[in-house]
Amino acid sequence: MAKKGESEGGKKGGTDSWRRDPKRQSGEHRAPKPDAEPTQEESTRSGKSNRTPKPEGRPSSEAHHRPARPSGEHAVGSDSFTRRRKSTFRGIPVVPGIAIGHARIKFRRTQVLADREIQLEDVVKEEERLAEAVRLSKVQLLESRAKVAKEVGEVEAMIFDAHIAILEDQVFLRKVRNQVAKELKPVEVVVATTVEGYYRTISQIQDIHLRERAADIRDVGRRLLDNLEKLTNPVERASAEIDLDSDEIICAHELLPSDLVALEHRRSQAILCELGSDRGHAAIMLRAMGITSVMGVVGLIENVQDGDLIIVDGSSGVVYLNPKKDVVDSYRKTQKEFDNYKRVLSAEVELPAITTDGHAVELLANVSKHAEIDLAKRYNVDGVGLYRSEFHLMVSSTYPDEEEQYWIYREAVERMGGKPVTLRTMDIGSDKKLPYIKMSDEDSHVLGRRSIRLMGELEEYQLIQLRAMLRASAHGPMKLMFPFITSLEDIRLGKRLVRAARRELEERGAKFDPDIQIGMMVEVPAAALSLDKYVREVSFFSVGTNDLTQYVCAADRNHPEVAPWFKGHNPGMLWLMRHIVETAKANNTELTVCGEMAGDPFYTMFLLGIGANRLSMSAPQVPLVKKIVRSVNLTGAQNLARRALQLTSTGQIRELFATTVQQILGRDLSSWSIGDGDSAGGGALVPK
Repeated sequence: MAKKGESEGGKKGGTDSWRRDPKRQSGEHRAPKPDAEPTQEESTRSGKSNRTPKPEGRPSSEAHHRPARPSGEHAVGSDSFTRRRKSTFRGIPVVPGIAIGHARIKFRRTQVLADREIQLEDVVKEEERLAEAVRLSKVQLLESRAKVAKEVGEVEAMIFDAHIAILEDQVFLRKVRNQVAKELKPVEVVVATTVEGYYRTISQIQDIHLRERAADIRDVGRRLLDNLEKLTNPVERASAEIDLDSDEIICAHELLPSDLVALEHRRSQAILCELGSDRGHAAIMLRAMGITSVMGVVGLIENVQDGDLIIVDGSSGVVYLNPKKDVVDSYRKTQKEFDNYKRVLSAEVELPAITTDGHAVELLANVSKHAEIDLAKRYNVDGVGLYRSEFHLMVSSTYPDEEEQYWIYREAVERMGGKPVTLRTMDIGSDKKLPYIKMSDEDSHVLGRRSIRLMGELEEYQLIQLRAMLRASAHGPMKLMFPFITSLEDIRLGKRLVRAARRELEERGAKFDPDIQIGMMVEVPAAALSLDKYVREVSFFSVGTNDLTQYVCAADRNHPEVAPWFKGHNPGMLWLMRHIVETAKANNTELTVCGEMAGDPFYTMFLLGIGANRLSMSAPQVPLVKKIVRSVNLTGAQNLARRALQLTSTGQIRELFATTVQQILGRDLSSWSIGDGDSAGGGALVPK
């Protein structure tokens, strides 16, 4: 049976059916389903759409002759290739965008070494080789760290600190030396088996954040093995430069942070990887680089050959291998339209965000790292409305000390060149964990302990962060904000810790802004409904629309089965947003809306209509939101907001918003997807 928003044949319906699709606003409805263009194999079946990928490693027995390269067209393979290959894959979207190019398989797995024995008198020599390989590896890691810090950002460069820490782990090195002496095996064999043992053990841990550290172990092990081999065969193992064509799409089994340093990402279209997720170190670096990427593409390497034509839809995670010409033409058209429209929007980046009747709107950026601050500056934002401080805490192998955090926050403030920066204290728990702090499964629940609720147990960590943030306030306009406030006791606890941190800094004679503003996130209904009780406690509010929506709608935003109920345009959610804005205005308290709603053009008119004039979003979303602001008048926005609040169903509200945006922009946005403005990597307006 066809799903909502699809015709009987499994293809997309028109604009109206798209608007009726309950998954549109949940973030699921991002691209044509992989079987929207039926493959040759599907056409031989009963005609029913099958969305479940076949098990990997079981190629179809049907003969499939790949067409010869047409004149002037992209190659799709060799005529002699007869094994039926999978043509559509679905992975985990990491960096949005569309890429069309030719496959280039790169980066091997950890070496499989031949086993042999050594003589007892060779043990000392093997230990010396290990020591030299460790030394070379540390030098390389320091060079890689410096390169990433310069080209990407200091926070991203901290990934390599974890690798250096592994190389300096005396337990690991002692185990290798003992095994060499005990088993009389070459050091590279012992390193390989030890690293793989650690890798398998960590990979089986339930905690996804700890599992991501397995890639770090393997990366360090591979580097050691490379250097051990170079010490044995220095000429044969001389490193070769990566030679890429401008349209190549890198395909790999596993992508490690060191691979990304070696990769000249500016010359490749996209990166695909069989292993990995959107949370690992490689994904973090890819987002900072801004290269279209999909990870977790199962069966990729066994199906792809160098030179294959590939389409990568980074917003949905769908990958097409050697697609038919009409699919390629469709994606090229969408890609071209998107690029052209981006240029139009970018041309207006320096223009002010003012409605046609003269009402100014502040557009700010949500950021997690310094690379995103640089991007935000290119979009001429009015400041940073949300700096997520937990990011650099999550990529470190240990909790960063006060000095390290101070320099990170100071650099963030200084990079904005006098524009305000709002730092949010660490929002950990739920789906954001620190690898060096043991947390129970209960803390992973969206209704569990997180953020301010963990402050009692992590008070010393919080004081370190607060001292660092306060010191950074001496270097430019900065605000401080606490997340996940549910009661007055929560915000009073946070303010008590701020006072304690201030006293410590005063005793040391450290400089900070004595008048720094303290605010709170409004993301729990209990706080939103009683917002007038908080106006005497804080200087400003910031509405976290993603969390607020999931609690208002009782739908975990990370749970795909309840995605149809996660709707920012739910009548109850819209009413609550108006209540929040009106309460803040009545009490003359500054309010910012951040999250998906702030950066989604479908909500821009509504937010303007209820009086929200400070919107914080992922920087690439700014141009489109600014375009809408500059195209409407405040009276029209107020009329739309009144109509929306009178409607009784989410379907009617969605239809109203979609139609209005289409009329304003003169284009149908049903073929575009809006990225999540409050997610780890942010997002941009990207083709579906």
